[in-house]
Amino acid sequence: MNLSDLKTGQIAIIDRIISTEHTQGIVQKLKAMGVASNKPVQILREAKFCSSLHIRVGSSTEIAIPHQEAEMIIVKADVSSEDSEIIPETTQELTKQVKKASLVSLSAIIIVVISGFYRILITGDIHQVNQEKLVANVVYTSSSQVPKNETLKTIDASQVSTKMVRNIETVNNKFDYQEKATQTTNSNLNNHLRATTHSPPINVEQTAKKITNTTELLELKEKLYNTIARTWKTPINVTSIYLVQVDKNGAIAAYKPFNQIAADNLQKTPIPSLVNSDAAAKKELLNTELAEFTILFYDNGILEVQPN
Repeated sequence: MNLSDLKTGQIAIIDRIISTEHTQGIVQKLKAMGVASNKPVQILREAKFCSSLHIRVGSSTEIAIPHQEAEMIIVKADVSSEDSEIIPETTQELTKQVKKASLVSLSAIIIVVISGFYRILITGDIHQVNQEKLVANVVYTSSSQVPKNETLKTIDASQVSTKMVRNIETVNNKFDYQEKATQTTNSNLNNHLRATTHSPPINVEQTAKKITNTTELLELKEKLYNTIARTWKTPINVTSIYLVQVDKNGAIAAYKPFNQIAADNLQKTPIPSLVNSDAAAKKELLNTELAEFTILFYDNGILEVQPN
């Protein structure tokens, strides 16, 4: 098995490089780039329009080689990306990896703390309104059984009412503003897509149940990648991102551009043609389990599919 037989993301060990009288120069070039026996190698991505492979050799060396040179590299001991471990060649490389991992972890912790604090502020305001509404209801209910003077001794109804109305108006204004903004954004996007496609896209959020099985997601990812790579013909000059949902058979049930740039380049992608335009078929797809993926069309011709 040679290097070009590996799939994207797959890891293997280099066995040897096929050398002949006419390929001595290529062999020396590959060795100079770090391609040597017993080194781990991984396929990162395959360029769409330039027929080359982007690979990682060892722990951090990334290079691009043509398919012809990849066929000269014989690999062995196919390694699963979940079970294998690529050991850094030097202490400096290990230090860089540790620093990078620490920075990512610290950033994630900061984001979680900020989002938690923001949620506490929002939910705290709503909880306070609910508490005051409950107190007010108790006062009004009790007024039918207890004399009015005794109720007023327990709580000042005028203060509760004033404060409660003020908080409720604030919360309602926030919710009304967010709802109007969401409706406006969705309306603008759908209007644009109706003008640029033969049929309006299905709302990506209309899903009954999400597929979470890891093995099934990997199979659907590979099937979706192969389908789009086979039908993508028009190059894109700006990287465009799309959110899609597929059923268990790998058929696209719904899609949505990530931003305005993606919406402008939608017709250069095969996504609209891969969605079944039959209304009954769409309704049936939305009643099944769906998997969510992000599709990236790079300006250099590279295609990438990632599960959400």
